[in-house]
Amino acid sequence: MKDLIELTADWLTVLPEGNFDAFPGQVSPDFVLRLPFVPEGVPSEFRGRDVAQAVLQASARGRSPLVFTDKVIRRTEDPELALTTARAEAVMASGKPYRNEYIMLTRIRDGVVLEHVEYLNPLAIMAASGSDPSA
Repeated sequence: MKDLIELTADWLTVLPEGNFDAFPGQVSPDFVLRLPFVPEGVPSEFRGRDVAQAVLQASARGRSPLVFTDKVIRRTEDPELALTTARAEAVMASGKPYRNEYIMLTRIRDGVVLEHVEYLNPLAIMAASGSDPSA
């Protein structure tokens, strides 16, 4: 079995598009996706594998593929928890660019992803979606 760092790297290749079936481990039926810094009015927590996958796949339909770059994946004192810093960019369906920086916490137990928490700049999301961040 792959170690936590390798599994986290694999996870980050399938997560943005919601392509959970391509992950070499498993995604728990009770998987939780948390996005604490999304813009106001946008849900910040999605519970359940199918719910989270549907949200990610819907997001992917509105942009070009989002690929994490400049990834630094680190172990934490918790053997199930990886901390990642990364950048990503995509082009929205409107043609606007989307660029953001991320801090992510991913919990994987025995090859099963249980939780993913993603901290990002909500202003970048608003700018890419055409919202006025100063309003």
